[in-house]
Amino acid sequence: MRKSFRKKAAAVMMAAAMLFTSVQTELVAYAKGPTYTAMQDVYYTKDNCVVYAEPSYESTVLTTIGANVPVRVVGMYSNGWYRINLGVIAYVKMDSVTSAGAIGIKKNDDKQVADAQRTAAELGYEFVYLTLNKQKVIKKDIYNSYVGKKVMLYAKINDELGISFKMLYEDPIKRDLDLNVTKYEYTSQWSPSAAPVPTPPPVSEASRVVYYQFNNPVELKGQLAIFQFKTGYDKIVEIFPYDVEYTDSYEHMNNYWTEFSEFAYAPMTQVASIAIVETETASSLLADERDIMSDFRKGIKYQSDDDSAYRNNIVHGKLRKDTEYVDYEY
Repeated sequence: MRKSFRKKAAAVMMAAAMLFTSVQTELVAYAKGPTYTAMQDVYYTKDNCVVYAEPSYESTVLTTIGANVPVRVVGMYSNGWYRINLGVIAYVKMDSVTSAGAIGIKKNDDKQVADAQRTAAELGYEFVYLTLNKQKVIKKDIYNSYVGKKVMLYAKINDELGISFKMLYEDPIKRDLDLNVTKYEYTSQWSPSAAPVPTPPPVSEASRVVYYQFNNPVELKGQLAIFQFKTGYDKIVEIFPYDVEYTDSYEHMNNYWTEFSEFAYAPMTQVASIAIVETETASSLLADERDIMSDFRKGIKYQSDDDSAYRNNIVHGKLRKDTEYVDYEY
């Protein structure tokens, strides 16, 4: 009887061991897949947007869509795919659509766009133009789909203000980019109490100060936002960024001379409020000074051109010394 019991017990233990091994094998064999998040939004296709039957390059290609076609996005996968509804459920890669609006330049004579496009060409960057939607919001997943690529992502906010994102660096953002901006303008001496925020830059009777106040500032860290201001020719434009975390004032960063262009540029690592002070000038720049202005336009900056107070006080608003200054090799 005991021998029979021992044999049965051994058989049960062996079966349990085999079952446990099987379960363990199953757990090892099937790794956890990408996460899925449901959503409801309308995005726009880029040119040659490939639509797949499943979220895989190996699945059947259903169709290819041209630029600027609205598609309803109903979900997203953590491995870079959107689930869309075209009457049937299908899938596209995240970088083949955009939430920011239509891709492509509708007016070839737009000087703001042309100037930004020229900068991208000089740098050897791909130029991607976004016509902002009514919300003027660029979703973080769309923005981050360009991170690490040699791309200049340009958005025209209004007829006076544009912004280029120099996308080479491996620094994704954690929040959507809200490009809604409120403009304040003064053309003579005025009371500090009229300022939208504390400690504004000084304004003389011969100057014009313009504040661009962003409602939801975002720090880009290593990424570059190159602000583009339409100011007119022959101006000295003083640039005053407002640091989003460490100061309660605008701090002077550098000056820009608009000798041969009606646009002034300011490379920053944040999308946040910024003030500019314009003053008429009749002086011509030296050759090396023109080179400096050209570098500002390209998002290349010289530490020696920062005001000492700006260097000492601003942390997040200033450019990273290890990447954006002139000694960095692109």
